[in-house]
Amino acid sequence: MSIAKVAAVHRRRHVRPTSAAGVDKLTVMHAITPSRMAGAETFLARLLKHAEGGPIDHRCLVNRDSPAIGELRAAGVDFESAGIGGKVNLLAVSRLARSAREMGARLIASHLSTASWWCCWLERVGGLPTVGHVQGFTSAHWHRGQTHLVTCSEAVKEDLIEKGFEANRITALHLPVEPADVAATRSRAEVRSEFGVDEDTPVVGTFAHLSIKKGYRELIVAAERVLREMPTAQFWCFGDGMLREELTQGIEERGIGDRFRLMGFRRDVPDMMRAVDVMALPSHREPFGLVYVEAGLCDRPVIACRAGGAPEIVEHGESGLLVPPQSPPELAEAILEILSDRSRGEAMGRRGNEICRSRFNWPKYVEDISQLYESVAG
Repeated sequence: MSIAKVAAVHRRRHVRPTSAAGVDKLTVMHAITPSRMAGAETFLARLLKHAEGGPIDHRCLVNRDSPAIGELRAAGVDFESAGIGGKVNLLAVSRLARSAREMGARLIASHLSTASWWCCWLERVGGLPTVGHVQGFTSAHWHRGQTHLVTCSEAVKEDLIEKGFEANRITALHLPVEPADVAATRSRAEVRSEFGVDEDTPVVGTFAHLSIKKGYRELIVAAERVLREMPTAQFWCFGDGMLREELTQGIEERGIGDRFRLMGFRRDVPDMMRAVDVMALPSHREPFGLVYVEAGLCDRPVIACRAGGAPEIVEHGESGLLVPPQSPPELAEAILEILSDRSRGEAMGRRGNEICRSRFNWPKYVEDISQLYESVAG
């Protein structure tokens, strides 16, 4: 749905207030109820940073005593706190309203389900209009009463529509990535030397927590075939999670433990990503997949599943290859196709960089979200 159409819908529902000083700048209060520093929290911190000095005054309210407060402060986020956490917190609505009033906000943007849930109730009792940011396949229940939703992909938008949410109350805006956030600090040769391989070794990299939905089971099956046909290849998996013990056992049973390596969690992801030849993450249904954008910005070709938000990022045959979910044979074919033609893989990586820089950048996102906030508030 276009920003203009959003404005038309919401002008019928809200009258834009005028400040006593005649100041036209809109103040938006972002409400978030984090239990840890994860995707939504990192996204908000970056949004507040990139939106500084723009057409909107962004303020932030965080649940009091949140474990993420220290990391938000370290990320340079200026915020206030109040007891708005917990889905049975009867004081949350009044605290939201009071904080918005003290900040002079005319719109509240919610992040995560608890904050969105209380924004629904605030609207029901005649409070400010609210916009819910939805970054995953979640229950529409937490957002039913909100004026508008912003999803991270068309796939998440369609999922909410299927759950009964009105299409004209949802706008899909792809999440941005700052190229500087994926800048390498070490050379490709240095990283490969650390892991005992040379420049000619074909390397497949995967970056995600170790869980079933990320497609690791299928990746191991596909890897067994790839390594039969290309014995010198390596698979490097960066991340940790509940599937580690099962994956370790499966790798050993297939006799590929020396070439399928579980590297654990790493903070130097850009260095690792540039050291591989192809980034393969066969998630069954990724809401968006920031890692696919990050790989593109690192000039890596991508292999992903034709499901969720991945097809909105990866152009099949141009910046990577798309395969059906839970299909190890086709996954293996795609990996072999790219590894067997290094020049083609490099061309795909360059194309991915072009696509990601033009489509998933912060200036574009800030402009689009600013127009949407103005439309909903006004």
